[in-house]
Amino acid sequence: MKESPALLPFACALAGAIISLSGLPGVAGEVEVTKTDEAIRFEIDGKLFTEWRIADWDVPYLYPVIGPHGVNVTRHYPMKEGVEHEQTDHPHHRSIRFSHRGINGYSFWAPHPTREGGDAKIVLDRVESMTSGKTGEVVMHNRWLGGGELVLEERLRLAVTPLPDGEVLLDYDTTLTANGGTDAHFVDQKDGGLGVRVAGTMKVSDRETGEGDGVIVNSHGDRDEAAWGKRAEWADYSGPDPSGEIAGIAIFDHPDNLRFPTHWHARTYGLITANRFGTGYFEAKSGAKVGDGDYVLEAGETMTLDTGHVVAFDETIQYSVRKAGSWKTSILGGEGLVTDFTGPGRIWMQTRSTPDFVNWLKSVLPGNRS
Repeated sequence: MKESPALLPFACALAGAIISLSGLPGVAGEVEVTKTDEAIRFEIDGKLFTEWRIADWDVPYLYPVIGPHGVNVTRHYPMKEGVEHEQTDHPHHRSIRFSHRGINGYSFWAPHPTREGGDAKIVLDRVESMTSGKTGEVVMHNRWLGGGELVLEERLRLAVTPLPDGEVLLDYDTTLTANGGTDAHFVDQKDGGLGVRVAGTMKVSDRETGEGDGVIVNSHGDRDEAAWGKRAEWADYSGPDPSGEIAGIAIFDHPDNLRFPTHWHARTYGLITANRFGTGYFEAKSGAKVGDGDYVLEAGETMTLDTGHVVAFDETIQYSVRKAGSWKTSILGGEGLVTDFTGPGRIWMQTRSTPDFVNWLKSVLPGNRS
């Protein structure tokens, strides 16, 4: 099934992709970005925020991701073993990354040279720019290889911006181009998309014991197991982080996206991915057949994934998503989609321009309102 290329802007909120860190109230920190042979490291005022790991596996990923209470909010395994509350299933579920199981016969979801999916790798080609300061940013170019041959070229931008009250804004923007001389065929598969494996303490239920304190909920109110495979404007995974405090990770789809609203591969054992290439699996009970979710990026064409709009809010906030033609009394908006919020609590929003976002945030933070 062939479809025309599409712009794929996402929003990912990690308790937020604005992630609240300890810091000095009213003072935005400095970000230092450094590169070694193993990783690109983001530090805020000398403390680790996250690393883009480029050398210890066949594909890169963000790990750890330090959340609002000073602890990692994604699973440690398999990078670190023996962590309490963590399960040792699916070693390819590494923290945060974008991938797909089947592209031209190769699995970038679970790469293994001697198993199904073949010899898939994502390798760093070059760093275009790297900047430290109020925003720490790296722009890099990666090569997605199958059997040593080019399948996709990727331009990836990662940016970290500390905000005035100790929060941090994380942007993950990627553009894929089929520059390998052939089309890039994304096969219908449930395993793929922009994915997060949450910390073990945050899961809804342990695969063996059934125990867990986490919650999955989507924009239509589907919860936990009922959220799997459903289409929704956003989905959220929340629960106690390793410190015992509540944290949440949410991914927001954009109304201009291909096949909006996306399907969600949301698992109670701790996984959540936004996957628009799995229709045959997610809608099988409605008559869909495997292959209905196929997508072809034709040779030379480009697909962009852009964290253009990000929202974070206190757990006391109630919210619902609806389509509308104007902003009205809503905070999150964009081309026909708005979210209504009911307090009490605080709300943060990112626009495409970071300076505009910071100026807006200053105007609405407690203590700065007129």
